[in-house]
Amino acid sequence: MNQISTGSIHQLAAVYARVSTQQQEQEATIDSQIAELEKYAQEKGYGLSKEYYFLDQAVSGAQLARPALDRLRDLATEGLFETVLCLSPDRLSRQYAHQCLLMEELHRASVKVIFVNQPPVADNPQGQLLLGVQGLFSEYERAVIADRMRRGRLHRFRQGQLVNPVAPYGYRYILVSEPNGGCWEAHPLEQEAVRYIYTTYAEKGLPIGKITAALNENSAQMPSRCGYWRYSTVQAILKQPAYTGKTHYNRTRTGHDEVGQPKKSGRGVKHSPTRQPRPCEEWIPMNVPPLISEDLWQKAQERLETNRKFSLRNNNVHFYLLRSLLVCDVCGRTMTGRTWNGNVHYHCSSRREYRTPDVPAHSRSVAADTIEPLVWQAVTRLLQNPALLADAWESATPTASPSTEEQDRLQSRLKTLERQWQRLLDLFQDERIEKAELSKRKEIIEQERQSIQTRLQQFNRLAQQERVKQTMLEDFAAFCQKIKANLENPTPQLKQEVIRLLIDHVVVGENEIVIKHIVPTDDDCRLKPGRRVPETRSLHLAFLSGSMPQWFKKCSTYC
Repeated sequence: MNQISTGSIHQLAAVYARVSTQQQEQEATIDSQIAELEKYAQEKGYGLSKEYYFLDQAVSGAQLARPALDRLRDLATEGLFETVLCLSPDRLSRQYAHQCLLMEELHRASVKVIFVNQPPVADNPQGQLLLGVQGLFSEYERAVIADRMRRGRLHRFRQGQLVNPVAPYGYRYILVSEPNGGCWEAHPLEQEAVRYIYTTYAEKGLPIGKITAALNENSAQMPSRCGYWRYSTVQAILKQPAYTGKTHYNRTRTGHDEVGQPKKSGRGVKHSPTRQPRPCEEWIPMNVPPLISEDLWQKAQERLETNRKFSLRNNNVHFYLLRSLLVCDVCGRTMTGRTWNGNVHYHCSSRREYRTPDVPAHSRSVAADTIEPLVWQAVTRLLQNPALLADAWESATPTASPSTEEQDRLQSRLKTLERQWQRLLDLFQDERIEKAELSKRKEIIEQERQSIQTRLQQFNRLAQQERVKQTMLEDFAAFCQKIKANLENPTPQLKQEVIRLLIDHVVVGENEIVIKHIVPTDDDCRLKPGRRVPETRSLHLAFLSGSMPQWFKKCSTYC
């Protein structure tokens, strides 16, 4: 136990501190609160342990649903500490009823609460309630019931006994009162509509607008919950991750901080609380019946991202070969194309009102007839020399392959550690070693075990990368051979298609450009061999007939 020495220690104490978002600048920070609490513990002789420091940062005191406070309440019932030190009552809660609830709950657990910045009060929550707070009894009772229901509901969600009662399209919620209730089941008609949407969008390449029209024509077989299919409804279905069989509860919380603040768009102030995202570690995973495969859902997300990046809805007049690919080297923003008197230039989009204070004032511009031939030359050079891909891969990934002897040695060491742990358990059961000694030796064994497992995982990744590399290179060489004839006199659209396949982005500097080619380094990529880029134009079908080596994310640099 990492315990802080405090002189003559009488009993172990826990520390609770909180800072809310809007008051962080005006009030004491977490560090200053901790310093004052530690000083008080030093003077009074309380023992402190780092594992019993419960800190809520950027969390409103008007709510009870706080991660650190929940942990404190859970551990208080286990008798691990006898006292809780807090700076003041408003750090514990902004609601008086919540304060009384917490004080009563800790009192039942034989835990004393000390507020450092106020005179000591009688350790009698009921007496404090009756002393001038009689009008708050009804609010207190409501807070108790609501909090019990919330914590009980979260517990049932964590145990897998419940799912979110608001089921997305494709599912229907079975009431808890029904047999095997409290879960989702696939809707007979709606699940077919979900599969139709994903299949036609991700595999057949049909646009969302045409999918919406087709659904409205066949509304009897694939009904909409509102009676009429809309573009936004289909788009929302394509973004729903629950269809793969995994969803989450407790992803957001109600935020009251912005009530009364001016609206970001429009006039007036906000009158209702907003939904704010919670940290990922607070999400509660839930298993539901899968409607589509993980691979199909991932294809849909890739096409949504591609369409978002290269959408033509903002440009229906001019053609820009490198649209959404050029990046400014100063601010990192995407450069936009402009046409003036028949001349095309790409400009940085970081205007004065959009530029952040840490980015210096700058102006970045490059003529299309200067940069476009250079980029196309780099692409054709890569297509005519597939060996360049292998060179780029070698420079981007480690080449040293693990030896079989080293892997066998590590596996043998893991078995030895397992035997050592079993022997320690036997000694502990025979009361030949104390619990403290057992914990100390366990920590040493676990550290070595984690180190070995990490090393073995690295070996597995290197071996997998080597296998993927060979497959990618063979597939890419075959692809280059097939399209060689198409590159003799390509159209601008064909050039753009090839550039988007092979280039991640181009960094434009003052006197140089850096082309970031897409080079695979593992098999956990968006684009894999045998899968097609989600495009539907006839150009793509004519150009990419056959297997295309598709890879993404890991890039090599050519200047």
